[in-house]
Amino acid sequence: MNSTDSCTLATHSCHRLKFDNILKSHNIDFAAVDELGTDNGPRITEKLELQVCSGRGFSKNQQQERIREMHGSLRACRGADAIVFNLFACEGWFIAKYFDVPCVAASPFAVTRTPPVTFESKFVDAYPDLYQRLRNSPRGRVSYGDIDHWMWRLYLDDFGEFCDNIGLPVCPYAELRPDDPLPPSTTLFIILCSYWFLDVPSEPIDDVRVYHPTSGSSALSDFLAQVKEYNDRPVYVGFGSMEELGFFSSIDCVELLCILNEGLVQCGKKALLQLNPNSNLLKSWEMLCKNFQNCNIHCIMQYVPHSSLFPLCQSVVHHGGSGTVGMALTCGIPQVVCPFMFDQSYWGDKVSWMGVGESVGHPRSLKPEPFASALVNVSSDDIRSMAASYGKMLQKENGVEYAVQQLVKEFSTL
Repeated sequence: MNSTDSCTLATHSCHRLKFDNILKSHNIDFAAVDELGTDNGPRITEKLELQVCSGRGFSKNQQQERIREMHGSLRACRGADAIVFNLFACEGWFIAKYFDVPCVAASPFAVTRTPPVTFESKFVDAYPDLYQRLRNSPRGRVSYGDIDHWMWRLYLDDFGEFCDNIGLPVCPYAELRPDDPLPPSTTLFIILCSYWFLDVPSEPIDDVRVYHPTSGSSALSDFLAQVKEYNDRPVYVGFGSMEELGFFSSIDCVELLCILNEGLVQCGKKALLQLNPNSNLLKSWEMLCKNFQNCNIHCIMQYVPHSSLFPLCQSVVHHGGSGTVGMALTCGIPQVVCPFMFDQSYWGDKVSWMGVGESVGHPRSLKPEPFASALVNVSSDDIRSMAASYGKMLQKENGVEYAVQQLVKEFSTL
């Protein structure tokens, strides 16, 4: 690798604006996989029964949309000498095989998700010979341990039709003859790099407006000064991309905000709710303000980096995304986790286990009293001290720099 090498970020078009400044400052190209996949998309085929069923229950339209995005990723990677993919886009592994180029799986969090409960039994039924070979694999070669760790994702039916479209075997390693050696184990190359947070200058927050339940707005600095008069700081509340990804569709947003507000009122705390304009959460907040005399939730509708906002708050209430957990840890701020899905419950449990916060369960089952109790508990001296100690430790690490060093080392022979 050298300074003349180019780099392309391939992801969904909705992320273009989010990464715009970084892309321009580092001369990185952008490819929207959902747009690239719409031109001459894949042929429509019947659902293949050649892989282990994921049981996700996607509709036919959703499956075809996913396949189109995979083909968009394929087009974006054409001509690449190497591919780096995350574990939410494992088609990168198949695309690397298709183009016969090296690849690296880059996960921004510890790989904690285990296969579905029925995965192994279905794997045995679908590929009994391969299962036995992987179970009896010699040391240092791909084994069922690799599958159980992270490669199980490659065997789900999400990729079967895509692989069939581009002429790849739909089952990794099933095409090997009995006398063909298995490739080296992926567990030999696992590297922990610490959190991937860019060391960017703090952005000014003077123009950030806080919208109040009664009416009007004020500067964030004025709001913080007002709260400080009561010897307190606000509670941050934010659920990241959960609404954008559609996970609020099964949740009554008004009821959720009512529960959060009741818990805040019970313990006498004010909250800063960060949300997007025109979101359902904003509409729910407006309804809450109209119908409740005591509303302790104030809103920020501008983008403010967590690294700038978290240190101004006494605690952080969030969905349990690995990045949000990491930033709260780095800032040394206690946290309350309301996990939705994916690995978020794991991180909620980890936050509790580390003694830096509490997990209160899925928002659908949230009640005011446990939420209020969690807010009080994470304000204790013990939890605040533990969170601060983790913050001091993590602030000394540079995960991005170390990860880049490892990628340069991995691809140095290209």
